[in-house]
Amino acid sequence: MYKTIRSRPMNRPSPPTHLAASTSPFAALAAGLAAVCLLPLVTAAAELPADRHLGVATCAASQCHGSAVARDGSAVLQNEYVTWTSHDPHAASYRTLRSDASVAMAARLGLANAHTADICLDCHADNVPAARRGERFQLSDGVGCEACHGGAERWIDTHYNTPVVSHADNLAAGLYPNERPAARAELCLSCHLGTDDRFATHRIMAAGHPRLAFELDTFTELWRTAGGLQHFRVDDDYRERKGAASHVETWATGLLADTRRRLALLQGGRLATDGLFPELGLFDCHACHRSMKSVQWRRLPRHGDADPGEPFIADGSFVMSMVLARAIAPEIAAAIEAALAGLHSARGAAGKRAAAAVLDREAVRLQAAADADTLRRGQRDIMNALLDAGAAGEYLDYGSAEQAFMAVQMLAFELGDAPLQEELDRLAAALQDDESYRPAQFARLLALAAR
Repeated sequence: MYKTIRSRPMNRPSPPTHLAASTSPFAALAAGLAAVCLLPLVTAAAELPADRHLGVATCAASQCHGSAVARDGSAVLQNEYVTWTSHDPHAASYRTLRSDASVAMAARLGLANAHTADICLDCHADNVPAARRGERFQLSDGVGCEACHGGAERWIDTHYNTPVVSHADNLAAGLYPNERPAARAELCLSCHLGTDDRFATHRIMAAGHPRLAFELDTFTELWRTAGGLQHFRVDDDYRERKGAASHVETWATGLLADTRRRLALLQGGRLATDGLFPELGLFDCHACHRSMKSVQWRRLPRHGDADPGEPFIADGSFVMSMVLARAIAPEIAAAIEAALAGLHSARGAAGKRAAAAVLDREAVRLQAAADADTLRRGQRDIMNALLDAGAAGEYLDYGSAEQAFMAVQMLAFELGDAPLQEELDRLAAALQDDESYRPAQFARLLALAAR
């Protein structure tokens, strides 16, 4: 369920917790997937170096990252291992594969079991090849330190020795640059969305896998403050060593990375070419899985001339990209809307691939326009564009509404819009259940917020 919590700094609403709070039989599996930021991508730009992964135990000494409490006078908190073990859903990701729900899913998929199948381990564990596993490495640790930070073989003995060893030195030794939003987005999306080789297909979801959702800034905060404890703190020392992107920059970077990854999956590889249509997992789940008691199919301008009943490609991040462009680059926004209409109107796998390429070219243009300064200066315009689009009923599907809510709450915090707290609570309530989502109600709530 979605909810807003007032205990966060500056009254910031919480990230979505609907997956972890779910009461469905797949709640544990969903919780494990909802906060996973794992493993190298198949694309060269996001691959981790091929160093050995030494295992979580190598980080867990009390003088390293295993302190019972956070320590002052250090560049890091030093209790990261305890925080991860006690509160971080990453730590439970492997255990999820032994749950009753996972056992049932494995049986439906014809797998011997989930906890030994690569199709599951690739996103529920640090599933590096056996030759790259150190003596203390345990697959059962799940998504441990090195799944996100890279194999520690070359930096484990020196990374703590600041300022003699700089952050740049650590990066050169194989540490993954998670402080950079673009790098973090590519890494997290490798499982939160997937790759051509690792994807929650329609077949897997039909077997019981929950629907995936992701937004980089929101999910970073969800992970960073899991259990009310900080995994890391962004203080002056952190900024000096690593820099720190603003929330709006992180949001936009993640949004465009998601947009381009989806378009890449539509353009090439087995997900785009196996069968008459692109992989059904790339479509909006709710386009088909909805009540038959009322006519709910509706076409917006961005859907082009799609025929009644035709399922739409999942386009939540595409819609957010279009709205972002309206605020910072209106000429690109018009091109994105036209290209998006072309994508929805295109027929067959080949048509979808060609239309995806056109939309991707516009996404590249928007990436170039969305520099850090433009995003910071344009925060109010972005908020207004998000609210106006919602008031106009453009968040027709649940996926778009979900992305809009996360963007609006982030900007409300950044802009100090405390009066929006009640509106955010009402928006959260409207997203409690994806199956009962009503776009007209959501539009009315956003229209009220726009005032």
